[in-house]
Amino acid sequence: MLKSDFIYNLSTRRKPLFIGLIVWFGVPSWSTLMSDFACKQPLLAGLRNEVTWQESNRLDTFLRRSKEMLNKGGNQLLRRNKRIVKAIIMRSAQLEKEDSEQLQRALENSRALLRINGITTATIIEAFAVIREVSGRVLGMRHHHTQILTSLALLRGGIAEMSTGEGKTLAATLAAATAGLAGIPVHVVTINDYLAERDATEMQPLYQALGLSLGIITHEKELPERRAAYDSDLCYCSNKELTFDFLKDRLVLAHRKTTRVQQASLLTGDTAWSNNLLLRGLHFAIVDEADSVFIDEARTPLIISGEEKFGQREEILLKTAMEIAAKFDKGIHFKQDESAAIHLSSAGQKLLIDACELLQGLWKSSFYREPLVKQALSALHVYHLDRDYIIDDEGALQIVDLYTGRVMPGRSWGQGLQQMIEMKEGCELTKPRETNAEISYQNFFRKYHHLCGMTGTVSEVASELLDVYRLRSETIPLLKQSQRKKQFCEVYQTEEEKWQRVADITRDLVKQGQAVLIGTNSVASSEAISQVFTDHAIKHKVLNARQDKEEADIVSLAGYPGAVTVSTSMAGRGTDIKLSAETRTAGGLHVVITELQDATRIDRQLAGRSARMGDPGFFSEVLSLEDQLIKKMSGAILKKFIHSASKTGIMLPHRVGYLIHKNCQKKLSKSHYRQRMQLIKVDTQRQRTLAFTGDKK
Repeated sequence: MLKSDFIYNLSTRRKPLFIGLIVWFGVPSWSTLMSDFACKQPLLAGLRNEVTWQESNRLDTFLRRSKEMLNKGGNQLLRRNKRIVKAIIMRSAQLEKEDSEQLQRALENSRALLRINGITTATIIEAFAVIREVSGRVLGMRHHHTQILTSLALLRGGIAEMSTGEGKTLAATLAAATAGLAGIPVHVVTINDYLAERDATEMQPLYQALGLSLGIITHEKELPERRAAYDSDLCYCSNKELTFDFLKDRLVLAHRKTTRVQQASLLTGDTAWSNNLLLRGLHFAIVDEADSVFIDEARTPLIISGEEKFGQREEILLKTAMEIAAKFDKGIHFKQDESAAIHLSSAGQKLLIDACELLQGLWKSSFYREPLVKQALSALHVYHLDRDYIIDDEGALQIVDLYTGRVMPGRSWGQGLQQMIEMKEGCELTKPRETNAEISYQNFFRKYHHLCGMTGTVSEVASELLDVYRLRSETIPLLKQSQRKKQFCEVYQTEEEKWQRVADITRDLVKQGQAVLIGTNSVASSEAISQVFTDHAIKHKVLNARQDKEEADIVSLAGYPGAVTVSTSMAGRGTDIKLSAETRTAGGLHVVITELQDATRIDRQLAGRSARMGDPGFFSEVLSLEDQLIKKMSGAILKKFIHSASKTGIMLPHRVGYLIHKNCQKKLSKSHYRQRMQLIKVDTQRQRTLAFTGDKK
């Protein structure tokens, strides 16, 4: 059990929200304001009240003392961290002089102390020092002081904001291995199977040397392999695979109504059902790229489903809905809001009634016909080929994860949407699925006894992480000063002009010997710029959902001189492009962002592929007013303004175009925040309601 003498959980020492606002907005300006008021007020009240008024200015005093108190608390934690880091490095230096047998005895002693005393300051110093020394001998890498600070933040149960390229994979091993040595099952969670397998494979020699078993969960693993991986001391997995395995266990336990019934069956020797479980509890989780898992992917609940009845009658119903939806014109009969929801206008309502006049059955009821037609309109106008999904080599429809750019095998949309999109693309229809169990990321991760995470971009969503997950953010200082520089920020009227400009920039950078990474938002965009590069005879590699099996090979070559890589979000978070000496001399990696993402954080992640660990690097933004972000989030007035500028041939200044993009991005971020809050509300209410019936879906 985590000891309170080390786990300085600031959440147990919460200050009033007002103090938090004071610190956030800054006390000096408020204090100055109140001091000026305090100085001027006596002139109105009379000189005899001057001293009395200044002494009774309680708000001014409160602001000043609150600032001093919080600074003192922060300085105490900082000094405490420095003392612990210094002690760890000193102890590690002592172990460096010892031979293998002595180091092994130190490891066994640390393991015994952790099992007996738990995780305390003393046991952490010893464990971190031993792990650091073993890492130096096995991996050839010893943890820097910034990486030690990161693991200390993880053990405190917070979010460590560690800049991209600072070595989060190695930093997490200190906290993960310490918990593993203490006998606590650890889940190291990341955003996709590729990163989970890569990180686990790189760190496996270290864990083996520490005597810890390691499991890896990927989509291809069968149930027995998954069960064995979760039984290991440490398990690396993606957030989706972990959550779906949890839902599978929920289905196994669905017929056992209470915990007491489950415990009683174990006491009586009835273990058949427990042998079918995958997980052995939710104890200790370290979430890599925490803002992506906790924020970006938390707008949609995770659902595990089974096949439901689907015959000729249901197929005809969906085909009829698609035929009716084909008669609707966007902007006249329906509109699409910022959350991609479809709303019928009065003209659309009238057209729907007229279209269903000769139909029978469900089409006579507005309760059934309107949702069906709205779903068909979504299939036609909201979801697009090579952006939201692709058609694989076998002619099957595969959903693409918008945040990772990867295919999600085995996933499907519900409520007939999957079948409608398959009809649109002429694919063979799959059977629809009914919901068996579902949960939101928010409610799932809050079930862990100890939850922590790390990422390079958390400052924008720190307040939401605190409100929803009770996780405080802690910024880790840079090991080396960043050399990342922004070179271009240009916005063009059309996509064609944008692609031509990207081609010109790329050609110049290749001549200089730099490596170039072109970031796009979709498969279609990546293939569009690829065609432009082909026309300009620029050699390049494309990394998107169609080439996901070649990802490791493409990334390994992306850091060579003159290498040009066009990628979707697959080359964003977690991707480490290693530079050759020639590329580093020529200026490093240059990242060209061609479309803004849903949030500024995600753009910073892509830019963070360059200039890692003190290397030189650049990033540029080359955008257009025809990007999907503008089409989706610009209002009627802005659309008219852009159309007028295009029609008259007026070239908008790059700065004006960039402000338009940032405004649309801000609106989209706010929309996503509202969706997440609504999901938490609905999911929590659903669980409370179903608790009365014993339903565990």
